[in-house]
This record gives sequence, C-alpha cells and structure tokens, in this order.
Amino acid sequence: MACLNIASLPKHIDEIRILLSDTRLYILAINKARLNDIVSDDEVTIRGYNIIRKDRNRNRGGGCIYMRTNINYTIRNDLKFKKLESRDIIEIQKPSSKPFVITTWYRTPDSPSELFQYFENVIGKVDTENTEHIILGDFNFNCNFDSRDDNCNEILNIADIYNLTQLIDFPTRVNSKAVP
Repeated sequence: MACLNIASLPKHIDEIRILLSDTRLYILAINKARLNDIVSDDEVTIRGYNIIRKDRNRNRGGGCIYMRTNINYTIRNDLKFKKLESRDIIEIQKPSSKPFVITTWYRTPDSPSELFQYFENVIGKVDTENTEHIILGDFNFNCNFDSRDDNCNEILNIADIYNLTQLIDFPTRVNSKAVP
C-alpha cells in the first residue's frame, strides 16, 4: 500500500501507470487528484486495477484509490463524514481472514482543528467493530519534537487513545517555513 499527493492525476497518469507496473503495490491512494466529471474513468484507468474516485474539482482536491482487480472490497459509506476530505473508506475481505478497513484522509493545512473530531469519530466507529484499521493520507502538521504544533498533539492523542502506530517517522516534505 502507498499514498501519494500528486497535484493532478491526468497530468501524471503515465507516471502512475509506470509506477504500478514496476512495483508490487496492491493499493495506491492518490491525494490531490484534481478529478471532476469531465475526466472519464477511461482517461485514468490502469490495467489490472479498479479505480475508486472521490472527485472534487480540476483546481484542487479530490482523490482516488487504485486497487488491484483481484481484491475483494466493499465501500463503507456508513463510516463517511462529509466534512472530511476522505476518499472512501474501504473494507477488504481476504479469503480465510478477518476483514480490515482502509481509510484515506487529506487534511488541508488551513483546516479547522475540529476536523480531528470527525476523524476520531471514524476511527472510533471502526474500533467498536474490533477490525484492523489502516489509515493512509496527509494530515499536514508538524510533529518535529522541537516545534510540535497543536495539530500534531491532537493527532498524537487520538493515536494514543486508539493504539495507532505512525509508521513514517521522518519529515516527508521540508520547506523554508519549517526550517528554523
């Protein structure tokens, strides 16, 4: 599994096709896909993958998930919150295994902090089902130990409550504002 911010899927579709043909990724979540109803599924289809779209507009936002065609899944509409820019919440059913849930979330840097409450509600609902939960996304906060922001503290509290583990432990994007 992987998650990428790409700022326009139509602009980068050939690169994504190459990536998926050269790797063993079963699931690829895309943030900032910039899809709308003018872009057809045929334009962004990748052989061997289903696409699950959450369009927004061609200027910003939206996303999709590419999932290998041999994966059995259900879209969990019962777990969605309109205020979150989550793509889809998907339950994967593997043969002879318990199902698990995958959530993707992109939080814009200027989002109000109350969005974390909606996000926690999604996590809480999955937690009551006693189902493994994998969260992919970009929460846009600074968790550097020297300069932790309130958003970082909020997400770390949620992670602590639900026993979640952050797998990426280094900055994935550094800009001049982040460097002292």
